[in-house]
Amino acid sequence: MLELLEPIAIFTHVARAGSFSAAARRLSISKSKVSTQVADLEHKLGVQLIQRTTRSLSLTEAGNLLYIQGEELLRDAEQAVASVHNLNDATRGVLKVGISQSFGTMHIIPALPEFMAKHPELELQVSLLDHKVDVVSEGLDLLLTMSEQLPLGMVARPLMKCQFLLAASPEYIAQRGTISRPEQLVDHNCLVYQGEWHEHSTWQFKKGEDYCEIGVSGNFRVDNAPALKSAAVSGLGIAYLASYLLEDEIEQGTLVPLLPDWQLTNNLPLQAVYPRRKHLAPKVSAFIDFIKGHIGTTPYWDAKYDNLYKLRK
Repeated sequence: MLELLEPIAIFTHVARAGSFSAAARRLSISKSKVSTQVADLEHKLGVQLIQRTTRSLSLTEAGNLLYIQGEELLRDAEQAVASVHNLNDATRGVLKVGISQSFGTMHIIPALPEFMAKHPELELQVSLLDHKVDVVSEGLDLLLTMSEQLPLGMVARPLMKCQFLLAASPEYIAQRGTISRPEQLVDHNCLVYQGEWHEHSTWQFKKGEDYCEIGVSGNFRVDNAPALKSAAVSGLGIAYLASYLLEDEIEQGTLVPLLPDWQLTNNLPLQAVYPRRKHLAPKVSAFIDFIKGHIGTTPYWDAKYDNLYKLRK
């Protein structure tokens, strides 16, 4: 078994990089050694792992299964090394993080230089994602996601709960009129987020003991949250928007909040998701703690809406 560990690690790097040459450069070994090790591994296992052409390679079913397990093997090895390094309070190695695309672009990427300055021996690889993610198969150490659906076998650490605002442009309100109750939304053009695996076309509201869910409709659906905001700013209709999307639109008056005394109760938490392990790698723990501190107990972007939120109590 021990003689298979090195070729499995090399094969995993090939599958991760998508080529023999890239894996060789990453491992600082010759391309011929990479090719030989993978071929020997296929011979010993008695299966084809990689389908090769002159221009590309792809994994077979057996190759994909071994790649998933190989990523687990490498992460376990990295964690073992990191645990030893942690005795000296050091955070190093490669950290692979997936982040929800719109949230990551607006609020995480700008903060990363500070994190990297604190951990100069750490290499950070970030993927901005807009699809349902398999943490293990995509080789991630950590996923920051706004989703109620927790992948099987994963641990989720809640970081904050997202607030929502109902808003439209002054031009839309002047043309179609404002609203005083959620039920009036059925007479308006509502802009709907429609992703690959979720359509937010039922909007939830609460005021004191009153609670209602309104099925909305309109002539515009989009699978990108910033695009939903842009459509609202342009006067297309009413949008149910996460507060983290709003930079200066409310303050500058390009968007006007509607139903300010109603609580918008869509449950969309930001969670740090990672594989279930006995010991959390120091680099993962350091990143989670940094992001939690960066966001704050009350998210910093919500501070400007404090007076508006008070109307909901």
